[in-house]
Amino acid sequence: MPASYARAFSSGEVREHAAIVARRGAQLAHAEICAGSAGPRVCVVAGDRPSLLALVTEAFLVHGLSVQSAQVYSRRRPDGQLEAVNFFELQAPSSLSEALGIDTGELSAFVQTLSELVAEDMLAASRPSAPPATGAPASRVYFELDALRRGEYVLLVEAPDSDGLLNAITSALLHQSVRILASEIRTEAGMARDRFDLADADAEPLCAIRLCDIQQAVLAALPKPAQRPAMR
Repeated sequence: MPASYARAFSSGEVREHAAIVARRGAQLAHAEICAGSAGPRVCVVAGDRPSLLALVTEAFLVHGLSVQSAQVYSRRRPDGQLEAVNFFELQAPSSLSEALGIDTGELSAFVQTLSELVAEDMLAASRPSAPPATGAPASRVYFELDALRRGEYVLLVEAPDSDGLLNAITSALLHQSVRILASEIRTEAGMARDRFDLADADAEPLCAIRLCDIQQAVLAALPKPAQRPAMR
């Protein structure tokens, strides 16, 4: 697991996560409830692929769930395969302030949907991107300068929170052929403030042109907020 994972969790949490990962077995996807500092979270384990985070958020949306916060990690297993270990705090799409629980039946249904989406993605050569939309004036998409100086690519996204926002961002990154190494997703007062640690899918350095293309693609993919009718 990346160093950021070790900094984020206690030894007891690491042991709990390791047991969840082990119970995945040969399944395409596996999920369990685990403890978190702010309450229970959903731990999702699956083979890592460029489209995985988009598929996870899509599966949550299918079941009427949205993401309040997320921590996303990628590790290399002893057999050499990449595996994603992701943690999600959920909320009802209609409320930004009320956390949402999930019972065993709902979790099983979510895993079934996610497994079907992963299987479909494995068979498909590509998936359609989210319809592009102009970002709201308050939206910002930019790379962290200090990280660039260290040779790292950290994309920061600030935008009004909305259903499907995370799916739109991850879909845009997928079609720019970049991998998400780690991510921090949070919402404050209706504003999403997300961080994505990125790498080129072919492990090549990202030049200035690529960085600009990625930034513009994500900005264009941000869902357009609903317009209020003019007052008369």
